[in-house]
Amino acid sequence: MSDTKNTFHLGLTMAGAVSAGAYTAGFMDYILEALSKWEKAKQENSNHSIPNHNVIIDAIGGASAGGMVSMITALALTDGNLKPVTEVAHTKTGNILYDSWVFLDDDDSLYNGSNSGETTFKKMLSNSDLDDKKGAPSLLNSKPIDNIAEKVFEQLPDSASIDNFPSYISKDLRILLTVTSLRPLDYKVKLSRIQSKFLDSTPGHRISNHDIVAHFKVSYDETKDKGEYLPFRPLSPTLDGASNRDFLIKVTKATGAFPVGLAPRYFDTEFPMDYVQNNLKKRKAFTAHMDLEFDKDLGNSFQFTAVDGGTINNEPFDEVLRCLEDNHGPEDVNNPKYGTILIDPFPNFEDEIINPTPDYEKTSIMDIVGNLVPTILNQARNKQSDTFGSGVFKIMAFPRKLKLGQVDEEVDHPPLATGGIGGFGGFLDIEFRKHDFFLGRKNARNFLRGVFFAECNPKDKDNLFYGVDDAAVEAFSRVVDGKTYMPIIPDVSKLDPNDDPNPTRYPIQEFPKFDAKAFKKFEKPIKNRVKAILKAELNSKFSGFFWWLSRGLVIGKVSRKLTKWVMNTVEKDLRKRGM
Repeated sequence: MSDTKNTFHLGLTMAGAVSAGAYTAGFMDYILEALSKWEKAKQENSNHSIPNHNVIIDAIGGASAGGMVSMITALALTDGNLKPVTEVAHTKTGNILYDSWVFLDDDDSLYNGSNSGETTFKKMLSNSDLDDKKGAPSLLNSKPIDNIAEKVFEQLPDSASIDNFPSYISKDLRILLTVTSLRPLDYKVKLSRIQSKFLDSTPGHRISNHDIVAHFKVSYDETKDKGEYLPFRPLSPTLDGASNRDFLIKVTKATGAFPVGLAPRYFDTEFPMDYVQNNLKKRKAFTAHMDLEFDKDLGNSFQFTAVDGGTINNEPFDEVLRCLEDNHGPEDVNNPKYGTILIDPFPNFEDEIINPTPDYEKTSIMDIVGNLVPTILNQARNKQSDTFGSGVFKIMAFPRKLKLGQVDEEVDHPPLATGGIGGFGGFLDIEFRKHDFFLGRKNARNFLRGVFFAECNPKDKDNLFYGVDDAAVEAFSRVVDGKTYMPIIPDVSKLDPNDDPNPTRYPIQEFPKFDAKAFKKFEKPIKNRVKAILKAELNSKFSGFFWWLSRGLVIGKVSRKLTKWVMNTVEKDLRKRGM
């Protein structure tokens, strides 16, 4: 093991993605494979051709599908035997990243030769979650999503333990998942108090916050960390009740509870009030000298209904970076020793113009209302300024697919097969998810080999690559504008004579095609789902003889129109994507 100065502390941030979590899962699968191979190569290295610095993953955080991948990754690491999926597999592999995101909740019988059973999408159209008296919890049945989250935890082997973490995972690993609370967490700004003839005291101002971060700590200490962090204890419940598996499962479901589309989650006693308040204080950098105050006597727990963490905090790289800075202090601009990779299936590029001919003048009520929701969401998603520091190493990885043999030319369609219908497209077909998992792996490979580099100065004691052997520099470096750069995570598989160096060749080269004929079979289940939702929602809002007399006609007519609109919208969207 090299000196601690030769260690890069990495935080992995995973943005929201809905079904494109398959891409993020593939990306993570390759990152972990590369780290494992590099560690093994360092141990076996006899000719000093392998870079000898270290990379330690200190934090894994995400929102929505990215939050779910974050949790699944942490669980996979407790197994200590995560085998990468290097070739397309048509049956379960034992790799929970692949099995969870490619197969979802599809019945195993669909792929064992019998061709019987139900797909996840068909299950999401069933009405088993609806109650006429309570209304519809979501447009799609979320029970299949529940099954996926629960299986991941249930299938952990008895040997699973944080002691199985590989050497490149911190023993103080943090897992951070965002959720959005429909109940505000309020705090007060204490304005100047003036007594007058008319008022005993002028009032203060109340501010509401809806962004909740579940910050789990692997090395949680009941004495030091209570009220500051949450324990990460995913293993089977023990006699002393130390496990908080049910809480971890619920948070995993909650971070991916896409608003309206998937069911919300209710938390009763799971989030301690002092944790929620302390966490917000830390993230907002509140100090004792500020004129701020939380409400007192609110109870021991913060009760709230949660929806998707990506609603207002979809790319929580600021949370991950703050965690790294807390652990390692201010960053060295010239020799960065920590930073984050933001894995973002649907990136917002800095030079992207959403509307090339914008109309900034809004004159009608409908124009204003139509722009109000995105305005509020965009403002809510603003990052904290303390993570914009120029010395903080932060870099984004995103989907990209090149034409075969053309390293400077992208394909003529969006790179993700799961990206259709606002990210829900992957639920329609397992082939979409397979494509994106392996695109994620290939993008991670190209990212490590061509992007994730830092400047190399073997003679500078503060440089990450101090003392690296010339043989390693020759094997892994690249020179840009006269400066030498080395990979932060060396992909040692590039040294394998059987390795394919072609960055434009993919395990699944052809873009999957949408089977419109097969999709037609879902028209009846979609119509039944729409009718059941309308019935559940309207029956809870209307009553009386006239409603009883006309409801069948109203629900029938509206459901036909909505079903036709859904079918046309899906087909049009996927055709537009070249599928």
